Amino acid sequence: MNAFAANPPAGETTRATHAPHCPSGAAIFCDQAWQEIARRLQLSGQELQIVRGVFNGRKESAIAADLGISPHTVHTHFARLHHKLAVGDRVELVLRIMEEFLALTASPEGVLSAICPHRTAGRCPTRPA
Repeated sequence: MNAFAANPPAGETTRATHAPHCPSGAAIFCDQAWQEIARRLQLSGQELQIVRGVFNGRKESAIAADLGISPHTVHTHFARLHHKLAVGDRVELVLRIMEEFLALTASPEGVLSAICPHRTAGRCPTRPA
């Protein structure tokens, strides 16, 4: 059963499972998607790396170690990201990034593939009005 199914068949429960081939963390988006998200949201290279660290569940100190910068610098970047993207915390940050990704996939002029196979047929519920 698809882990994203909204209504399972009668008698079947939904349970999110992650098979070895299912990407998680920052790997849920390809590099092209990350670059498009960064371009649309006007994120610097370092801001993008910090956002990807958030998607990987890394703490500020771990992100700092990964990037070879101080935890204080990461904290400063977080403050700027919160202001730039009008978010208050990590959850809102992730939701804002997901929102931008969905907008990029739903856009007829978007460079990212649609996540809904029915978009080109005009039958996709995520298609903008």
